[in-house]
Amino acid sequence: MPLRRSLLLILPLLVAACADRPAQKDPLTLRFGAALTAAETGADALILRMDGFERMAMREDAAIAFAAGGRGAAPRLAPPGTGAAEAAGQVLAPGFAALGAYARALTEAAGGEAEAGEESVAEGAVLARAAAEGLTAVHASSGAVVAEPVRAAGLAGIAALAELPARREARLPALVPALVTEAAPHVAAVTALLRAVIGPEPGQGTRGAIRARREALDAGHGRFLAAVAADRRLGPGERYTIYRSVAEQRDGDPAQGSFTAMIDLLARLDAAQAAVAAGAGDAADRVTAFEAAVARLGALVEASRRG
Repeated sequence: MPLRRSLLLILPLLVAACADRPAQKDPLTLRFGAALTAAETGADALILRMDGFERMAMREDAAIAFAAGGRGAAPRLAPPGTGAAEAAGQVLAPGFAALGAYARALTEAAGGEAEAGEESVAEGAVLARAAAEGLTAVHASSGAVVAEPVRAAGLAGIAALAELPARREARLPALVPALVTEAAPHVAAVTALLRAVIGPEPGQGTRGAIRARREALDAGHGRFLAAVAADRRLGPGERYTIYRSVAEQRDGDPAQGSFTAMIDLLARLDAAQAAVAAGAGDAADRVTAFEAAVARLGALVEASRRG
């Protein structure tokens, strides 16, 4: 009885000691968590870049129409409306924020430290509701329809991943394998949702809408420059200036293939997540491939069509 009572007395102390003891560092999991965090940053930058391009294209469409309209009524000078990229961002941002929350929990469980400024994360329900509203905007802007099972699972996955850090802090430190296993179905559901929004194939979803916007702008500029070339009232210097201004404006177009790189990143994320969860022998290779996909996306975001 004295021995049993002594054990009962010291058990809380042992538990507290285990809770305070720093986790042994897991280099592979730390790399995976860092890549997930970088993927969130890259996705945010891509959406901003694509949204900027769409807004420029809308302004150019209006300007070309006005230039070709002769003495018609002056157009209403209003800010461009919501484009496909902005609408997609309303889903991608919450999705990658949830994946970033998972990265934070994973990094801490693996013995690392979360990046400064990530001490708190929005409630999962808030992110899921924002993504749900974003899906409505996506349908309106690009016509993309996400199948109900993919939609429901994806929104539930966003809510679950976003709350992993808070849930983990409320209990004893979770072992990395248990945390990865718990997150696995949610990661798969979120990546499936994001792929559906971006567009599984080049002509579908958001990337299909962006491609159509780029092709329409190319055609509009082509017609405009042809009209300039045919206008005998303009001298060589004037035609040169007009052509140069149009060409310089388009130099900053986002590199083609950026959304394709995002689709590849999501596929590499799924493969790395599955390999880490299973403790597969090729887990390191899968994480390396995911890191490379994140780096490629970052390079494309920074590149212009000149590259």
